[in-house]
Amino acid sequence: MNMALISLIVLAVVVAIGFIKKVNLGFLSIGAAYVLGMAGGMKTSEIIAGFNSSMFVTLVGVTFLFGLASVNGTLDLISKKVIALVGKNTFLIPILMFLLSAFISAIGPGHIATGILMTTFAIYLALEMDINPFATALYAKLGANAGCASVLSMTGVLAKSLSEPLGYSGFGLHLFLSTLLSGFVFTMIIYVAYKGYRVKADNPMKWSEIPKFNGKQLMTVAAIATMVICCIGFKLDVGLFAFAMASVLILLGCVDEKKAIKGIPWGTLILIVGVGLLVNVISELGGISLISDFLISFMSERTAAPIMAATSGVLSWVSSTTGVVMPTLYPIAAEIVDTFGSGVNYVELISAITATSFAAAISPLSTGGAIIMSSYSAAKELSTTEQNRLFRTLFLLSAVNIGVNVLMAFLGVFHLGGLFL
Repeated sequence: MNMALISLIVLAVVVAIGFIKKVNLGFLSIGAAYVLGMAGGMKTSEIIAGFNSSMFVTLVGVTFLFGLASVNGTLDLISKKVIALVGKNTFLIPILMFLLSAFISAIGPGHIATGILMTTFAIYLALEMDINPFATALYAKLGANAGCASVLSMTGVLAKSLSEPLGYSGFGLHLFLSTLLSGFVFTMIIYVAYKGYRVKADNPMKWSEIPKFNGKQLMTVAAIATMVICCIGFKLDVGLFAFAMASVLILLGCVDEKKAIKGIPWGTLILIVGVGLLVNVISELGGISLISDFLISFMSERTAAPIMAATSGVLSWVSSTTGVVMPTLYPIAAEIVDTFGSGVNYVELISAITATSFAAAISPLSTGGAIIMSSYSAAKELSTTEQNRLFRTLFLLSAVNIGVNVLMAFLGVFHLGGLFL
């Protein structure tokens, strides 16, 4: 048995152990990467080279800054003020919830932080306004997933970091719009299925009843706006600039830094860089090429995108999009392009991979679905039977969403007409 095959078996075992034992895949992956690399004849320096320190700094900086904004109530207040804009036109709340979540996710926090914030907010807002809390939570989570591939967010940073070593760059807008479109399409399906157009709240949120931003919150808004302008307009490093803005807010006494530090999703960050380290070792040992050769063996130019989309969706059920799916499938996408040449486009493939993986992330087996279940259960105090029913519903919706994205991939939707390539 060659090392390429052994490396893939190790990856499968690590993912299975993490899923069954419910332990952090990142720590397991780092340990497995070391053992596997040494067994494969790699030097320690070659193994460590797979740890993406630049991405780690960026992710910590961005999540810390927006953690500060969450702790001092800035993000929550922004959300309430935006919701109040609809006034009595409460049938717009589902669409607005999606757009608001997508916007917040896109400017930096990403799908996890935004999902937690907006899903919880959506459920309690829906209960207060006497509208469907489950559907409202779905709009929020779908929005958080849809907006998370911007160049400022965790997914966008990861996509750039994974693709540049493969020789691809400059696709940020295309990837963002693809993921946004995917999320919006399924949001419209949910909107119709749950009759969102009939939403009529007896207690609409009024602008006059929402408190004004205090001085600390205004400075936080200014810090975030400054980061967005400087990083997008002047191409400054997102992670380091986020640290700079966070430092200013701390020195001005605008935030409680200890709470924000505790709120940083360290486990998720370790998962991302840990699995990335393992996948890099697997790639060095030939495992990625082995998978790509297998997929290519029954793949055509026409079916490349839908097959990769389906693969990413199923894999996302038992693993993290940013921690496992993207680091594993992006290199395979590059291998497929090398095989088929101009008949297959790398950016279209990774767009299908990313969008479909996030489409699956409303499954209760994924973080997104788990957030919905936990928040909804806490707010409604569901019985065991109701919790099981909610589990089945979320899993079914996840499967349908994967199917929708595979169809979109087959129809060439993720190519976006070549407008941004």
